[in-house]
Formats: sequence, C-alpha cells, structure tokens
Amino acid sequence: MPYMSKVEDWARRWIGSEEEAGVGRRIREFISPPPPVKQQIINALYKIGAQVNKLDYSLARLQSYDKMLFEKTVNALVEGDKSKAVMYANEVAEVRKMAKTIMTVRYALERVKLRLETAVIFGDVQANLAPAIVALRQVTGYIKGMIPDVFAELVEVDENLQIAMMNATTQAPIALESTYVTEEAQKILRDASIVAEQKLKEAFPELPSLEKVPAQSKVEESK
Repeated sequence: MPYMSKVEDWARRWIGSEEEAGVGRRIREFISPPPPVKQQIINALYKIGAQVNKLDYSLARLQSYDKMLFEKTVNALVEGDKSKAVMYANEVAEVRKMAKTIMTVRYALERVKLRLETAVIFGDVQANLAPAIVALRQVTGYIKGMIPDVFAELVEVDENLQIAMMNATTQAPIALESTYVTEEAQKILRDASIVAEQKLKEAFPELPSLEKVPAQSKVEESK
C-alpha cells in the first residue's frame, strides 16, 4: 500500500489531478496552481521549437551573406587581387564560424526535444529530463552574446524544466552532475556537433585556395 500511494502521488504530479490532499494545499493551488509536469514539458517543447525556427532564420541570413562574400572572394581571385581576396575570405571564415555555432545549438535543441518528447510519451523523466536540461544549459551559453533573445528564452526554458524535474521526482531527486546525466548530455552535444559539421559542408561551398594566386593588385596590373 505505501508503494501504491507513492505511485498515485507521482501520477497526480505527472498528469494533474483535481483531487486535493488538504485545505492548505487547496488554498495554495487556488492562488497559484502549479501546472502538471507533463504540461510543463509540453510548454518547453513549444518554446524550444520556436527558438529552433529563430535559429533557422538566422542561419538563412548568414548563408545569404556568406554567398555574397564567397562571390566577392572568387571575383577578387579572378582579378588577381589577392589582398582583397584574403580580406573577404577572412570574413567568410568568421561567418562560417558563427554558422557552425548556431547549427550546433540548433541540432542540440532538436535532440533535447527528442528527449522531452520521449519523457512525455513514456513518462520516463529520470532517464531523459536531466540529460536534456544539462545539454540545454551548455548550448544556451554558446549563443549568449550572439542571439540575446534566443538566449533569454532558452534560459527560461531551462528554469522551467528544472522545476518540472523537481515536481516529478520528489521521491527520488536526480543529481544533474551524476555520471549518467553528464555522459548522456555529452552524447547529445557530440551528436549535434557532428551533424552541424556535415550540414555546414553541405550549405557552404569550399573556398578556392588562395595560395596559388600572385600577390598583386589590379592597380599594379594596370601599370
């Protein structure tokens, strides 16, 4: 019977329940009712999806800018203006560095979403929610000064997911720094980084080599 009471208590926290345990609790939840854990995770999924869309928009703009710089680099090489080609190539490198960071965050968020969806479907909070929180926290830091509005939204998602985890696991709290959680979070980040590297090569063409271009300018050629 004690075991069943724990299961029932967890079920109430997971799906939400109209039953109350006492007058004090009824008053507190009337004033500020906590959302059920499942709904908290669903809300997080929605917000993460919105941030993925924002990252896709940022990536599209970067890709357009990269295309312009790429063409300028090639044109400078054709004209034999190596100094200008190097300048544009350096800009391309910075754009692609930023794009890789955003892509890594974007694909990490997709994997975080997958963990959360699994938690919603199967109710397996202990195995999925904690690694998702740790991975989310790490990738959020990547874009702190790059895309402030996305950073702020993800910080809020992180806080809400921590509350959801505490609500779902009061009987057996999960340590975010445990070996299992750390390893699973690192796996999320590694997989995201690998996919980002592949997508970067597909989306951004390789620059031609600058080594074989003579270091002379158009002005020098005209002389």
